[in-house]
Amino acid sequence: MNGAAGLLLPRPLAGEPVAALETGARSAPYLARLLAREEATATDLAGAGPDAVLQRILDGLARLSGAAGEAEAMTGLRHAKRQAHLVISAADLCGIWPLAEVTGAMTRFADAAAACALAVAARTLGHPADGLFLVALGKMGAHELNYSSDIDIAAFYDPDIFDAGLRGAADAASRIVRLMTRLLEEPTGDGYVLRTDLRLRPDPRSTPVAVSTRMAGQYYETLGQNWERMVWIKARPFAGDLAAAARFLGAMRPFVWRQHLDYWAIADIRAIKAMINATAARADLDAPHADVKLGPGGIREIEFFAQTQQLILGGRDPSLRERSTEGALQALVAAGHVKAEVAERLKAAYGVLRAVEHRAQMRLDEQTHVLPKDDAKRLEIARLSGLDDLGAFDRILREVRSDVHAIYLDLFGHEAREASAAETGNLVFTGVDDDPGTVATLAAMGFRETSATIDAIRNWHRGYLPATRTVRGREILTALLPRLLADMGTTGEADEAFRRFSSFMEGLPSGVQTLSMLLAEPNLRRDLVATLALAPRLARTLGRRPHLIEALLQPDQASPLDAGPDQPFGDALDSARRHVRDRAFLIGHDLLHGRIAARDAAFAYSDLADRTVAAMAAAAETETGRRFGPPPGAWSVVALGKLGGRAMTASSDLDLMVLYESGADGDAGAWFTRFTQRLITALSAETAEGSLYEVDMRLRPSGRAGPVAVSLESFARYHREDAWTWEHMALTRLRPVAGRGALGDKVQALACTLMADAPRRDTLTGDIRDMRERLAREKPGEGLWDLKTGAGGLVDMEFIVQRELLMAKGPREPLPVLSDAVNWLLGHGRLNGNDAGTLLNANRILSSLQQIQRLALTGHVDPETVSSGLKDRLARAIGVADFAATEEALRKSKAAVLDLRQARIGVVEGDLSAF
Repeated sequence: MNGAAGLLLPRPLAGEPVAALETGARSAPYLARLLAREEATATDLAGAGPDAVLQRILDGLARLSGAAGEAEAMTGLRHAKRQAHLVISAADLCGIWPLAEVTGAMTRFADAAAACALAVAARTLGHPADGLFLVALGKMGAHELNYSSDIDIAAFYDPDIFDAGLRGAADAASRIVRLMTRLLEEPTGDGYVLRTDLRLRPDPRSTPVAVSTRMAGQYYETLGQNWERMVWIKARPFAGDLAAAARFLGAMRPFVWRQHLDYWAIADIRAIKAMINATAARADLDAPHADVKLGPGGIREIEFFAQTQQLILGGRDPSLRERSTEGALQALVAAGHVKAEVAERLKAAYGVLRAVEHRAQMRLDEQTHVLPKDDAKRLEIARLSGLDDLGAFDRILREVRSDVHAIYLDLFGHEAREASAAETGNLVFTGVDDDPGTVATLAAMGFRETSATIDAIRNWHRGYLPATRTVRGREILTALLPRLLADMGTTGEADEAFRRFSSFMEGLPSGVQTLSMLLAEPNLRRDLVATLALAPRLARTLGRRPHLIEALLQPDQASPLDAGPDQPFGDALDSARRHVRDRAFLIGHDLLHGRIAARDAAFAYSDLADRTVAAMAAAAETETGRRFGPPPGAWSVVALGKLGGRAMTASSDLDLMVLYESGADGDAGAWFTRFTQRLITALSAETAEGSLYEVDMRLRPSGRAGPVAVSLESFARYHREDAWTWEHMALTRLRPVAGRGALGDKVQALACTLMADAPRRDTLTGDIRDMRERLAREKPGEGLWDLKTGAGGLVDMEFIVQRELLMAKGPREPLPVLSDAVNWLLGHGRLNGNDAGTLLNANRILSSLQQIQRLALTGHVDPETVSSGLKDRLARAIGVADFAATEEALRKSKAAVLDLRQARIGVVEGDLSAF
């Protein structure tokens, strides 16, 4: 902006008030209506001048407040509003009043109108107003109201003074305030007077419209935020019991003007500044349809330039405690904090922007700060500003705003430029209204539920969560938010990421440590956001156990398993739950972010389960021995199913069997039954630390009908004489995971012998086909993404491999891992190269996808609802470019497995509509 640009607007429309008003009416329909209705006031204005006429209007409101009833007040207030608007517009347009007098006159009228309405309301409802008062905030508090401004006020009552009669004080005071607002706001044939906004009171969602001074003091002392301190810089009592109001504002002074600001308080103020329109985008500055209040280089930036420095410095320097923007700038110059030349440029710009704002509003008496896109409508505002040249008008505003924005960005130097480079627009969560720029910024980041997001963050700042109840927690949150929201936007599922982060926040018992960690560790923050967005299952775990995030920084510090012989049984259970929870979360996190492959995750989950079963079996042995003596023989816990095949996922249960061999006399079965029951309890019972695994022991001889612990002799006899084909198939994945002595080796050798000697080999294929047919009826396939039981899925692969192992009379060494078994079958001629390749490729694809699916979701993948980020993770897991390629690879691999199963086992119902 050149030195004179700020003086070019506004230009007087005429030398006399009424003449200026008549000229302006040609560009402003609202002014034309005022002239038509208030001819007498215009005549009075021509004779007496605006100062005298305005004073008569205010005197009339004072008389009205002392005697009028409700109906008379409604009419009188609206008539006074029309008169005041006509007088103020005339004085503004002809240049008799400078900006400070225009905004001051607007504020004087608002003060008188609201005071009148309060007095009428109190008298109508029969309550004296002693102890009840109104405080003007924002522009009203600073005598800076604009032409069609809402008035920001807060109503308070001193409970020791206010006489509520038979009603409670809160109810009586609120009834008065509600009637007052109706007298001001309710549209009638005469229009309205003022729109009132009471939402800047303490915690407006949960407090009545009139707040006890006692409650307000407690709120500001414990939960007051820096943006509320900024609001209260301009606070000014103006109606009701002004003595009570003065006492209240005196008590508020330590909250508003803090003597000492710690690092986080200053960082919070700077972060608020950085969040407010931190972009320097030329497109916004060049746009002629500018938002002269909220946009770059707008009124808010000038106000914020002054207010942030007042907050930081005003606690120690009372001379900076000025309500008005221009007064604050001048005080900052006098104190040596701002250069005089900078302050003069800002004051000149402030005059231009406020004048244009007024003219944009007086066209139609509407609360707007945005200039029209339509050139003809914008030309009307230019003409109200004294310019017939729209190009010149647009150029002046562009220069003014560019100059303001440059000064604004220099306010905190490095921080401002860094924010400007990093942010894409407004991120404002202060106050009570959704900032339009913030809505636009969030939408550009990918948020669809912008209002819900803003409202939730606003409530965090109000201390509604344990994590943000402290001042420090809220200040750190302010600094963290811009980066956190940007990270959410990059996931492709911003709303879902935010909802799950909200759950995570709700679970935090306190916030300072965790929020500080996220602020200091950008990689951790990005990992957390991506995990929450992409993996609902992990998100729920974090929501319940938010401290798990610390394990990401120190994975080697996860809770130990600690199941030593001297540890009490209950303590061993809790230790195991903490250990498994930490380790399983770390495995899942690394899998989700591609740091380990799906096969490695399966082995890691299985090794974790192995260690846990061994630890819990040792604890169960100790506990059983404490009560019933030492074990009467050797024992072995063997794994089958997913655990046996080292194919565990995040949600797998444990297929277990307990075998024992007793060389002692007596009832060994009773001891091992008790031991097994304690082992099941240790693994599956819910404790204060949660649960570990679901345990399935149905693969033991006779299933649920058999004893929970089985002797080795009974196990061998059952498999030789009574076992079904599916029970022989289960032996292919048997693997000892815990025990005493060498019994585990004997069990493994016995399993190989039993597979080699399995009876009914001549009916094996038919039995397996019948099993597959029954499974298809009981659990029909659910489409392409039914990875386990659907046609061509993991069950079909297992059935093929198990059939071939049994037909080959089994390997002489255990091969519970499917890929090892396939390679053995290939080497022994049971599978050719094509068939082995089909199974190995399908196992890689299906197992990898299942690992991600079980980690992230509780059901199958639904392509219509699954997030784009999770689709990307699924594609990465199998090494293809995108989700379409993922589905194509899955379809081909399942089709190939289905062909192989049909060739080797047979066709079953449902195959034709498999996927």
